[in-house]
Amino acid sequence: MKIILFFLLTALTHHLLAQTKQQIVASTIEKVTIFSSGGQVTRKAKTSISPGKIVLVFSGISPNIDKQSVQIKGEGNFTILSVVHQNNYLNEQKRREETKVLENQKETLKKKAKIEKSTLAVFKNEETMLLKNQEIKSYNTGIKTADLKEAVDFHRNRLSEVFLKQIEIEANIQKLDSSIHKIDQQLKALNQPKDFATSEVLVTVSAKENINANFELTYFVKDAGWFANYDLRVKDITNPIDLTLKANIFQNSGEDWKDVKLTISNGNPTESGVAPSLQPWYLRFGYPSNDNLKLLQSRVSGIPLGEKGKEVAGKVTDKSDGTTLAGVNITVKGTSIGTVTDANGNYSLRLPEKAQNLVFSFIGYINEEVPINSNLINMALVPDQQALQEVVVVGYGGTKSAKPKTRSNSPIPLETTEKYQATTLNFDIEIPYTILSDGKVYTVDIKNQTVPALYEYFLVPKLEKAAYLTAKITDWQELNLLDGEINLFFEGAFLGKSILDVHQASDTLNISLGKDKSIVVDRKKLKEFSSKQFLSSYKTENRAYEISVRNNKSQSIQVVVQDQLPISTTKEISIEEEDYKEAMFEKDTKLLTWKYELSPKEEKKHTFKYRVKYPKNQIVVID
Repeated sequence: MKIILFFLLTALTHHLLAQTKQQIVASTIEKVTIFSSGGQVTRKAKTSISPGKIVLVFSGISPNIDKQSVQIKGEGNFTILSVVHQNNYLNEQKRREETKVLENQKETLKKKAKIEKSTLAVFKNEETMLLKNQEIKSYNTGIKTADLKEAVDFHRNRLSEVFLKQIEIEANIQKLDSSIHKIDQQLKALNQPKDFATSEVLVTVSAKENINANFELTYFVKDAGWFANYDLRVKDITNPIDLTLKANIFQNSGEDWKDVKLTISNGNPTESGVAPSLQPWYLRFGYPSNDNLKLLQSRVSGIPLGEKGKEVAGKVTDKSDGTTLAGVNITVKGTSIGTVTDANGNYSLRLPEKAQNLVFSFIGYINEEVPINSNLINMALVPDQQALQEVVVVGYGGTKSAKPKTRSNSPIPLETTEKYQATTLNFDIEIPYTILSDGKVYTVDIKNQTVPALYEYFLVPKLEKAAYLTAKITDWQELNLLDGEINLFFEGAFLGKSILDVHQASDTLNISLGKDKSIVVDRKKLKEFSSKQFLSSYKTENRAYEISVRNNKSQSIQVVVQDQLPISTTKEISIEEEDYKEAMFEKDTKLLTWKYELSPKEEKKHTFKYRVKYPKNQIVVID
């Protein structure tokens, strides 16, 4: 019944529109608010309205809009009667004509390629015949020298011609195959259903006299978003951090955003805004619910759902034909951390702590969300065949205006205004940008700031003989930081990538800046203190280790060194005579920590010892 009523209302609306005079209104995009998923587009328009009822047509609008998000504001002495959103399928016919031309070109190229391959086969056969003829003639006796020379010259010249011709034909086939592949890619782009139609908003107004009216049209588009990353530069450990926050913006809305004011928001309108509520918790016999099954499987298998600083990588392809997809957006769900696939469909992404799911999104494909249960996650996306539907919305009055400024596409530091909403943080970019509807990533510098930090070198030589430089930032909550990957630059050199995970930070934010080769670390077993003794039915083993740290830098450094003593899990294994000079000792974990300042060119050594006693008929690894 509801469906029948909808179609009746739609038919009635179109019948009334058909009887009302229509007027095309030119509108321009002046502002876009980009969320972590989706974006709100604001268009402005000015037009004159004659007395009576008239339908104003705002055309060239993205077809990928949310049907509930269309709003129209008007300023002037007139009344907005209704607002109708519909798709313009005239553009679909144009796309189909382009498709037909490309398909004809493809068939022509395929015929040429077939002819070339047939010709190549003929020359291959001739090559075989010539080689066999040479073998036959080599066994003939009594042939004259002149005839033999003539035969040899003929075979040599003809074989040379055949080989050169094969090379030429193979090159032609390669060019034809390349052209066919390009046409296939172009046809694939044209055949995406979401690209067929452009969208129109029909606004029915009524005025009593000739007036000039201003309009502001806003709507929410899908297939858009952004993710954050940082450039972190440290000149040396005596200087503060230079931190630049960047927004990597992408969109496939079907319309180009040219010279528009951008607002970057960490909000996500596609997420549910309903607060969760607890339900009664009943204990039952049997297996756990599906909600807890993935977590249980993760614990049993030993594969974490997500570990801070770990990296996930993979390849993204089209499930229908297996071709790789470039420009696919991959984000960690619930964060502003993400990346895009390269020209070969490959990606890599560092994970924040407790990351659980990755979201894959690309124009013309169904979004996919998968759990992070491996360091290698390949994804095959399914083309989206969902048809576009017509929607009807309502408008209301009121308007504001703004003037566009000069465009700047270079990633230079910009003037940015930070604004807090009730639940989000917005960054207003003062200089207009152009973001094309091509799925490519456009980088916009949001802000650059100098951040004081305490630098420490963290060493765990038992696991790795390397010194990791860490920066500790206090009062970091005032910096309005977001989750994101970090490109690390230390002393003018690129060190690689790290992760900024503000959700897991405490009062102090710790950032790992990578290895510093100027700090030399070693850990070795002291043989003179290591021994084995057999007493009755027990075996006793002594161990001693020496850790050395040398500072080859020209300035003093703060050092934190960690090691550990073993912990017994049974009364039959005892750890005795523990010795750990100058180290802080944690009783529960038996973690050893040395903290000190190391002067330039200074080396410091510290030792620790322990003895393990256990039954001699058992095996215990004590190193």
